[in-house]
Amino acid sequence: MPIDPAQTRTWAEENKAAWELVPLIEMHRGARVQVGFELELYARIPTGIPPDAERRDAVVGIWDRLRQIAESLAPEEPKDDRLEVDPFDAAGRLRPETGFAPEVLLKARIFHASDYFEPTGADERQHLRPLEERLHELGLRQRTW
Repeated sequence: MPIDPAQTRTWAEENKAAWELVPLIEMHRGARVQVGFELELYARIPTGIPPDAERRDAVVGIWDRLRQIAESLAPEEPKDDRLEVDPFDAAGRLRPETGFAPEVLLKARIFHASDYFEPTGADERQHLRPLEERLHELGLRQRTW
């Protein structure tokens, strides 16, 4: 889904949107195996809105915008990598990096489409550079503002 980079940069700044890539580890045949990466997208929950239906709607809207950003990162041409967004979770997240400001979290997994348990090679982290560059281009910051 195409998104407007200029609008997204403004939105990212207003909502203090950030990202982080962490290893995706699974147990396979009794051993821990890195099968890909987990992309975490964060955005601040507005605190100036009373904790009622209006704030709940704002949280859903923020998560939906994060989903659009995540889905825009998926490769257009078929490759062996797959990006899969986890379902919505309404719970706010508190991280020390943000002074425990409440945030919406979207998690997406990036893994081999052909064989989920195929171990991620050392060079595969380099393949995520275009994804990281795109997140920077869209105004999201790595880890925190």
